[in-house]
Amino acid sequence: MGIPKIIKQTDLRDNLYNTLDEIATGGEPHLIPTKNGEVIILSRQDYDAILLEKEFLQEFKSPINFEELTPAKDVFKKLDKKFGFKK
Repeated sequence: MGIPKIIKQTDLRDNLYNTLDEIATGGEPHLIPTKNGEVIILSRQDYDAILLEKEFLQEFKSPINFEELTPAKDVFKKLDKKFGFKK
């Protein structure tokens, strides 16, 4: 998903079907300025990607509980025991 292409309301109205088809088949999102703000039209694929990214980032919202972390020396011991890994 790239930077939205800015189009006028009249251009959207005149070419609605073609514009929507272009966006749905992988075209760039479109930004339509109105007197009350701006509207962005994007594909379902781009929308789903944004929601997935938002959900992923929510995982980092909560603080880290350092008491639950495994010390590095223990991690290396387990790796060495399982795979013969040396740091």
